[in-house]
Amino acid sequence: MLLDELREAIEKLPEHGAKSYLFHILLRVHLLKNSADSQEEVMELLNDIQKKIILYSQERKLEREYETYHIVCGESPAGALKVGLSKENKVIGFPDFFSNGPLWRLHEEEGRKHRLDWLKDHINIPEDYLEKEYERKIASALEEIGSIPAGKPIVIWTADNADEQTGLRFFLHLLRDKDNNVHVINTAQSYKELFPAKKNQVLLRHSGEAAPEKLKIILDKNMGSPLAAEERTRFVSDWQALSKTKDVLRIWEENEIHSVQESYFDDYIIESARKLHKSSKGFIKSARLIGEVIGHLDEPIGDGFAEYRVRSLIYNGIFAIKGIPKSMRFYSIKLKELKAKSGERPSSVD
Repeated sequence: MLLDELREAIEKLPEHGAKSYLFHILLRVHLLKNSADSQEEVMELLNDIQKKIILYSQERKLEREYETYHIVCGESPAGALKVGLSKENKVIGFPDFFSNGPLWRLHEEEGRKHRLDWLKDHINIPEDYLEKEYERKIASALEEIGSIPAGKPIVIWTADNADEQTGLRFFLHLLRDKDNNVHVINTAQSYKELFPAKKNQVLLRHSGEAAPEKLKIILDKNMGSPLAAEERTRFVSDWQALSKTKDVLRIWEENEIHSVQESYFDDYIIESARKLHKSSKGFIKSARLIGEVIGHLDEPIGDGFAEYRVRSLIYNGIFAIKGIPKSMRFYSIKLKELKAKSGERPSSVD
């Protein structure tokens, strides 16, 4: 019967899709009360919405169901997983970096808009990307997570950094109403266990640094048991606390996420510039300094946030600038003489 088909179709709608259809329905009701449109015209429009809902459900039925669904922070590690895992695995890469930028109510549309506005105001990313690609990719990832079929195991990949640990809690909040078994794989710990580091070899900091073939081995060896109900509840509670904060920078320390001042890494940036000045007394390409910073920090912060802090140090008179700071490729910096109140230079954070 049509009503049964419609009920089944509505149950399969992702949350944001259902809200969109509801908005259009209410809008048509409002127009009917306040315009000269005939009831026949409005009913035709509502009937069209009904057809689209049923068509969406039919299209979802045609989509392939996978054996296991994987969620990971970032498009780069998602690409590595897609290469390394078999075709029976569906990989969802969430296209954002959770260690910096506001998390306030990020699981809601209002919070996502708040984050987008902050990114526009602080991070050098082309606006056309933020307004078109970024929003589209976020919406697509949210829909994919919401559409994971019941009964299929879910694997969330994380590591010992604020980005992926925050993402883990965000994803579990999104999955809080699903009964699927959820497994968590810590890439950094598994990598250390399965591929012991050679002398002077840098430890893996982020899942995106692992080779595809090693991710496959990690999945085979370390998938482990699913999270217990109390563990899932604890992670969801962690997210609910994080989503009430207004801080814009987080670090992973002593197995916990800590909110810190956005200037937390400024001393390290200054010290990195001082080291580079030992071999070059003139202006240094901003991209070179940022590469030095993000390449040696134990906590991945992303080049966008690092470049934002370099610009802040320029505005605060710490660096001189040559060029236009529209992106890290377009300007160079030079460390000015620092005259702190104590007469001493800022100390290293090494």
